[in-house]
Amino acid sequence: MQLSLIDARVSPIDRTWLTNVYPLYLHDLSEFDDGLYHLNEQGLWEPDFLPYWLGAGTHWPLLLVAESQRVGFALIMQAPSAFMQSGREYLLGEFFVLRNLRRTGIGRTAVEIVFARFPGLWELSVLQRNTGALAFWRRLLSSCSKEPYSEQPVNTTVSFSFCT
Repeated sequence: MQLSLIDARVSPIDRTWLTNVYPLYLHDLSEFDDGLYHLNEQGLWEPDFLPYWLGAGTHWPLLLVAESQRVGFALIMQAPSAFMQSGREYLLGEFFVLRNLRRTGIGRTAVEIVFARFPGLWELSVLQRNTGALAFWRRLLSSCSKEPYSEQPVNTTVSFSFCT
């Protein structure tokens, strides 16, 4: 399957797609996050970090596109940033594949493309209660890291550090 990454900021249609799909991601996370994400009185998810990700600078809001269909996104931050550990070059802040396409290999392929496009020292965090995501990242990092990855529990997350 042909998969590509496109910057959601380039096209208004891509920006709108990400804006419309991002709440699905927050809904999925809300199952595991102990109340961080919640619906406000108007039925909108809070907190909403998407405007931050769509801002200029060292952020990469990338859409995953398979055979001309948008199938997910990867939100990447590049150093320097106050949100990253010292010595890291990239942070995979958010990663999402549409539910009906999970376990098809799209996620793995997308991550391999991301790591090839942005080689270096990475970090990412996964909610401890999201056991499916933890298993995905452990499996993937075992084969994609140049050296053994490290993981450390931090509050309600597991923080991964690795090199691609």
